[in-house]
Amino acid sequence: MSIKLRTDNLSPGLGNNFRNDLVDNFSEIEKEINKLDPDENSGQITKEELNEKLDKLKNDFIKDNEALKERINRILLGTDVESIELVVNSILKEKGVNN
Repeated sequence: MSIKLRTDNLSPGLGNNFRNDLVDNFSEIEKEINKLDPDENSGQITKEELNEKLDKLKNDFIKDNEALKERINRILLGTDVESIELVVNSILKEKGVNN
């Protein structure tokens, strides 16, 4: 069973750019849903496909974990610009200097 989402029947009153973005998003969602359709692949994936997906998840997790560790180290060293800006802006706002 293939799912067909309404992607072209959106009101042009939304604005063309917004409407086109929605149509594109629905088209991508439709593709992903149909990839999961059990009638298409009998609900099974191969061992190789499973290993590829697990490897990708593992690599994404490792990459995100490393980025988090680096950010924590920058915060502890006082060199994380984003955190410093948040703290300074919070203090300035608290003192009424910054809106």
